[in-house]
Amino acid sequence: MPRLASFQALLLLCLALSATAQEEPVELKLRWLPGTTYIQESDTDTTNGLTALGKTTDQKLRLHQITTIKAEKSPAGQTEARVTIEALLGEMTYEGKSHVFDSRNPAASSPQLQQTLGGAAGKSFTLVYDDKGAFLDAKDTASMVTGGIEPDLASIATARQLATLFRRSLEMGLPKIPVLPRDKWITDELIPFAQAGTVQVKLNSKFDGIVDREGYRQAQISFEGIMKSHRDKDSTGRELDTDRPVTLGDNSKVNGHVFFDLERKTVSLAVFNASIQLKVEGKTMPVKQQVTTRLVSMKPTEPK
Repeated sequence: MPRLASFQALLLLCLALSATAQEEPVELKLRWLPGTTYIQESDTDTTNGLTALGKTTDQKLRLHQITTIKAEKSPAGQTEARVTIEALLGEMTYEGKSHVFDSRNPAASSPQLQQTLGGAAGKSFTLVYDDKGAFLDAKDTASMVTGGIEPDLASIATARQLATLFRRSLEMGLPKIPVLPRDKWITDELIPFAQAGTVQVKLNSKFDGIVDREGYRQAQISFEGIMKSHRDKDSTGRELDTDRPVTLGDNSKVNGHVFFDLERKTVSLAVFNASIQLKVEGKTMPVKQQVTTRLVSMKPTEPK
C-alpha cells in the first residue's frame, strides 16, 4: 500500500507539472522570417443593399486577390516585409448582368471594373519591424501614389492609409501580450479609411484553444465587436468638421476567427464577417461582407 500511495502521488505530481507546462502563456505576434516569401490568397464577398437607396436591385461583388510578402533583413537589423498585390480577379452582378475583371487580362475585363480595380494589381509597399517584431513604419508606397514628378499629397496620405489598413487586417483579433487558452481580451483602435475617415473598431476576443491544423500547432481565436465612424481630429486632438461622403452607423457589427501558427509565427487562416450600416447621402445602406484570407505557401525567397 505505501508503494501504491507513493506511485499515485508521483502520478499526480507529473500530471500537475504537465498541466502547468501546457498552461504557459503564448505570444501571438506576427514574425516575418527574413529570406522567406509568403503567398496569401483572399476571397471577398460583398453585397451592397442598393435597394435601400431606391435602386431596383442590390449589387454583389466577388474578389479574389493574390498577395506576396517578401521578408528581408535590412542593414540596420530591421525586418522589412515587401507586400505586393500580384493579381486581382473580380465579378460584379447588378440588375441581372455580370461584369468580370482579371488583372492578368485587362482587355477582356469589364470597362466599369477596369476603371475601379485596374490600378490595384502591381501595387506594393513595405512594412518595417524592429528586431522584437514591433511595427515601426510603412514605406516604399510610390507605386500607389499618383501625380508623377509632382505627387498628389492626398494620394500619398491614402497610400499610407492602405498600408496601415493591410497591416491592421493581418493583426485582427490578435492580443498585444502573451495569453493562455480561454483568455479573453478587448482591443479598441481607431483605423483611418480613405473615404469613411476615422473608424473605431472595438473587438471582444477569446483564445479558444490550441489545435492541430495542416500539420502545425495553431492557436484558434474568435472575436466579435462593433465598428463606427469617429470625427476626424488634427495633430493636437481638436475635432475637425470634415465632410465625409460615406460614414459608418453605430450599429455596424463584425465577427470572425483566426488560426495563428505557433511554429511559423503567422496567421494561416483568417475569416472576417461584417454587417455594416453605411450612411450615403443621408440614407442608410446595409452592406454585408465576408473576407477569407489563407496562407497558401511559405518558402525561401528565390535569389534575384
